[in-house]
Amino acid sequence: MSSDLGRINCMISRLKRYLGIVVAALFATATISGATQAAPNILLIIGDDMGVETLASYGLGENPPKTATLDEMARQGMRFTNFWTQPLCSPTRAAILTGRYGFRTGIGRAIISGPGGGGVLPENPEIPEWASPAPSGMAGGMAGGIFARLGHIPGFVLPRHGLLPDEYTLPMAFNANPDLGYATAAIGKWHLAGTINGWIEHPNRVGFNHFSGLMNGAPAHFFSWNKVINGVVSGEIGYTPVDKADDAIDWIAEQGDEPWFMWFAFNLPHTPIHLPPEENWQSDHSNLDSKEISASDSDAYFDAMIEAMDTQIGRLLGSMDAPVRDNTYVIFLGDNGTTDGNVRAPFREGRAKSTIYEGGVNTPLIITGPGIEPGTVPDALVNASDLFVTIMEMARIDVQATVPEEVIHDSVSFMPVLADADTPSPRDWLYADMFLGGFAGVESADYAMRNERYKLLRFDGEEEFYDLQNDPYEYENLLSGDLTTAERIEYETLRDQITELRASE
Repeated sequence: MSSDLGRINCMISRLKRYLGIVVAALFATATISGATQAAPNILLIIGDDMGVETLASYGLGENPPKTATLDEMARQGMRFTNFWTQPLCSPTRAAILTGRYGFRTGIGRAIISGPGGGGVLPENPEIPEWASPAPSGMAGGMAGGIFARLGHIPGFVLPRHGLLPDEYTLPMAFNANPDLGYATAAIGKWHLAGTINGWIEHPNRVGFNHFSGLMNGAPAHFFSWNKVINGVVSGEIGYTPVDKADDAIDWIAEQGDEPWFMWFAFNLPHTPIHLPPEENWQSDHSNLDSKEISASDSDAYFDAMIEAMDTQIGRLLGSMDAPVRDNTYVIFLGDNGTTDGNVRAPFREGRAKSTIYEGGVNTPLIITGPGIEPGTVPDALVNASDLFVTIMEMARIDVQATVPEEVIHDSVSFMPVLADADTPSPRDWLYADMFLGGFAGVESADYAMRNERYKLLRFDGEEEFYDLQNDPYEYENLLSGDLTTAERIEYETLRDQITELRASE
């Protein structure tokens, strides 16, 4: 009976939400079309391993690093507080490119890159004397933390494939609409390629006109790395983030007055921990030793890395002529939460990156662009998968006519929210999952779903249920005691929704 009542209330809520979204969608189309006659450019910027506590604009973490550019974006655009990614980098990237959850793509963990399920590119050139080293014992700490708790699973197999060749991707949608005139580029971290999907040719095979960047999850060294440009490998020396920004600046300049979409992915502030060159700092880090970096003071280096990322974002945005910048949607997000070694209050170790707790999936999302009201903070629920159709709509791509009928995706446009922050949330719930072994590991997955207030998750096979309104950082598992009638209804509604979603095809 309580479950039926919950479903009825949910249906009423959805009807109200649908009517609000229809009105808002009509307004959004009119507003954004009126904002500019030219097709807008779209710049998607991805930070690597940073939860909402890492940015001052979110007002959560103590003494966050200085991020002048991202702070200004928050003032000039829209900052989302209820944005979920997947708990790890490859799954989030797959979700953005396809609009599909991990259990559909089979990517539930960071993939094993390279031919032969872990092969490497040619040797890096010699590391220069002036470079900050990759500290021994720290670069691999992240991987150890991710997989340590999984050793008890008998016969588990790490997922070694990248994004499968038959997946329909966002750049394919741009290519299917040549009349719109968009050029597309992916610059920076990729981490979706493997033996079966083309390896170093993969970014181009999924539809990007141009690729320049790194194939693996992180460079072996931020000052010496293997770079791929449209399927050709070369060894490079310099500071990786600067090289990426240089490539992005050059490519955008080459487009002239033609519209473009760019996927621009940093490896910062992902390991290996290091001290960036001084010209990237926004604080005084002269007390830090670039040659002797210990785990005990890695937070200071981590902050300097975030400052370096922000500095390079500022360089990129500052390189655009005013008319180009004004006609560009700039989307910044973190790909997953902060790693255990650097996560800070209000989140905590053990519930950060690589988990489906808030510290692993709640990351920054800040968007500026045509028709977006400055300084707005909507309550809307947004998934990383939603960028798939939302970016298409930014480019005025007809999603229904473009995405093949046989493609099942989980993407919900939040374009109406960008036009009016008070628009009802297009979503009733958010979902994230994490698992090993490709499709074979889906049944044993960790997963989580939240609605406006409550969150149900399964972690290591055990269910947990939280009231995020009263307990936003998940200290009190309500299933440890007796649920109220209202809580029982919410629990059963989320449980049934998870079952229905995971059984869908």
